[in-house]
Formats: sequence, structure tokens, C-alpha cells
Amino acid sequence: MYKGYLIDLDGIAYKGTTVIESCIDFINYLKEHNIPFAFITNNSTRHKRDVYSKLTKMGYDIEQDKIVTSSMVTAEYIKNHKKDATVFLIGMQGIHDELMNHNLKLVENNADYVVIGLDSRLTYEKLAVASLEIANGATFISTNMDYMFPSERGIIPGNGSITKTLEYTTGVKPIVMGKPERAMLDYALSILKLKSDDVAIVGDNYHTDLMLGINNGVDTLFVETGVMSRTDLEQYTKKPTHIVNDLSEWIKICQGIKI
Repeated sequence: MYKGYLIDLDGIAYKGTTVIESCIDFINYLKEHNIPFAFITNNSTRHKRDVYSKLTKMGYDIEQDKIVTSSMVTAEYIKNHKKDATVFLIGMQGIHDELMNHNLKLVENNADYVVIGLDSRLTYEKLAVASLEIANGATFISTNMDYMFPSERGIIPGNGSITKTLEYTTGVKPIVMGKPERAMLDYALSILKLKSDDVAIVGDNYHTDLMLGINNGVDTLFVETGVMSRTDLEQYTKKPTHIVNDLSEWIKICQGIKI
């Protein structure tokens, strides 16, 4: 049905440490039919090598270059705008390593950029320093605006909730790298070497996954294995192109099987 797919991770491929088996079936189906795909995630906490390790241990048969993280898009953006940029970072190992891989320098003051990603060790002092740096003219970048984060314990606050704290404090809106912003879409399409008309975006979150497609004229496939259900979509005027319970159901649709 489509020449390629851009697939979310959290809530689609897995929930925390729990694999979603229907997604493994879907990936195997794509590989059997030589349909290109990429996993795209707003989660900046892990480097792509760690995401790859997690997926393969769960049973996914994929290559590491099929993974696009908001950390990758963020580091590439900064490097393209200022090769010797300095960064004050709120975030975990994934975004830290990606910035280092791009030879960007982390500092505690006088930063060119303030970058915020999900940080399980977030402190008030980190928020205070970030606010002061932004007030002093640092460019404010958020890896993503996910307000909710699906974990094995349930739904917990996402990076968007933290980002809003800095936005309210400073009065400065961040440049957002992850879904639903165009930067991640362009990055992923360049990997697949496909046009936006050729692909569908697979996700569970209306505000990020689905709006990435809706805002950019890309078809969307909403899957009820993550943070939202189809009843949650009733409040929105703009709807996804397709809605399924899980990706096993989508495989049947692709095969022409009535459900």
C-alpha cells in the first residue's frame, strides 16, 4: 500500500521493557516484501546503538541505520548552524553522546544553545541554570514536546512537560527537533530515499506522531497499543488516515484480508 513506513517506538514497538509482538510481525512483513522503513523516536534518553541493542534483544531483525532519534536530529541541526557551538544540556546519555559525536562542547555557562531532553535526574538547579542561559541569549532547543511518556509502570511526564516549565519561565518558545516538527521527517525521508507522498507514519500519539503527518501532508496510521485510544481521537477535527487495534490488523489489510 505504501512504499515505506516511518514507525514510532514507544507505544508501537514496545512499552518500556515489554515488547509489542504485533510490531515484530509487521517488521518481518516489511522485510519479506522489501518495503523500506525507519523507526523514528522522540525519546532522546538512549543513543541509537542502545535503541538497536534493545530492539534486537526483544526479537527485532533490523539494522542500526534504521533508527532515527530526536538526539540525532538535534545534534545535526546545531552542527549545521554552528560547528563549534557550546551547549548547556539537560538530558541523559543518548543526547549527551550524540552531541559529543558531533564534536559539540558541553558547558555550564555562556552557552550558545540550551538543549533539553528527558532527564530522569532532573533537578531544580538544572532548570534554573537553563532559564538563566536562555535569558542571556542562548538558543533554546527541545528534543521533543511529548507531554506523556509510556513506561512499564504507566504514563509518566514526558519532555514536553519539562520544556514548558522553561518556556513559561523565560517567555521563549523552543525550537523543537522531534515530532511533530518537519526536521525529523526530512531526516528520516533522506535515509529511506523516499518522498513524503510515498510513506505512512505509524504512531500512537495524536500530538506528535499523527500531527507530524497531518501538518506535512503525510498519511498516518494510528495504532491502539500506546498512550491513546481511538476514543481519544473523537475530540479532534483532523483524523488519522487509518486506525487499527494493532499492527497485525494492518498486515491483514495490506494482504487484502477483510477484518
